Amino acid sequence: MTHDEAARSNGAAGQDSPPPAQPIDERPRPRYGEYAPEGWSWQPPVDPKAVPDAATDGSPTVPPPGAPGALGAPAAPNAAPGAAVARPNDRLWTIALLVFGAFGAVYNILTLVQLPATALESAELSSEMLGVDAPTAFTPGPAVPAVIAVGVALQVLAWVGALLWSRARLRTGRLAWWIPVLAGVAAFIVVTIVGLLVFASDPAFLTSLSTAGV
Repeated sequence: MTHDEAARSNGAAGQDSPPPAQPIDERPRPRYGEYAPEGWSWQPPVDPKAVPDAATDGSPTVPPPGAPGALGAPAAPNAAPGAAVARPNDRLWTIALLVFGAFGAVYNILTLVQLPATALESAELSSEMLGVDAPTAFTPGPAVPAVIAVGVALQVLAWVGALLWSRARLRTGRLAWWIPVLAGVAAFIVVTIVGLLVFASDPAFLTSLSTAGV
């Protein structure tokens, strides 16, 4: 075999033999988010054209989580917090007590205004009921008109305050019947204190009441 034939045979043999294998890269491949900051995750962008329109394809619309009607979302309460609760009996009693309190306030005011003139008559009536000597005279002091004016003003304020407070509680559905009762007790205490102050304005009259046992 000549040199040229040996070279051709070697070349044909080289073409038929497989190429040498490449070295395998054993280094770890980088992953998504490997060098991203902590807490960050990559999200692929969403093509608006690729998302089917629920209004056009006829598929039912699923509300987002937390929306009214969403699966797992808390149901809305039947009534909002703080809504007025119907209390017909309480409303009826409150209105009736306020009307009664209005008449009571008028009566108390008339009683206070006439107190200097009726003080002696009241003392005589009480003395007759107890069987003791009645006082013979009553002279109101100079501070009596001012004391009576304060008592009248307190009567009006007590009723107006009860009216406004009761209306505010009725609008919010809370019990209000006890407010006119409380105002009536306060008005009675005012009348009692004013009466004692009017009687005490005449020391001789007060002394006669004490000695008579009234």
